[in-house]
Amino acid sequence: MAECKLSDGGGADCTFRAKLGAVRLSVEGTTGTVLFERATYNGEDIPNLPASTISFNVIAEKADLAVVYSFSDTVSGAGVLKEECDGHTALIGVSVRNRNPVYHICG
Repeated sequence: MAECKLSDGGGADCTFRAKLGAVRLSVEGTTGTVLFERATYNGEDIPNLPASTISFNVIAEKADLAVVYSFSDTVSGAGVLKEECDGHTALIGVSVRNRNPVYHICG
């Protein structure tokens, strides 16, 4: 697998800190199934959605990852956003209560 690129952002300005390069994220359902319904990074659509994984290249500045999640359990659906890498890092919880978060990624 690849080296992990994302880590905790440490504050309100950055949800995640990132090393430059290709990142692959997955969403794992803990209550029901969760998928990426739509997503953009730095204003560009991420193709091949809906899916359980997305990929994009982190740029050298702060950029937004805007996601719309789809939950099979529309009342209490939940899951975990993870980076597909050596550590298979759990990044943040996801919930049907916030279907369309925007993550600020600082490269």
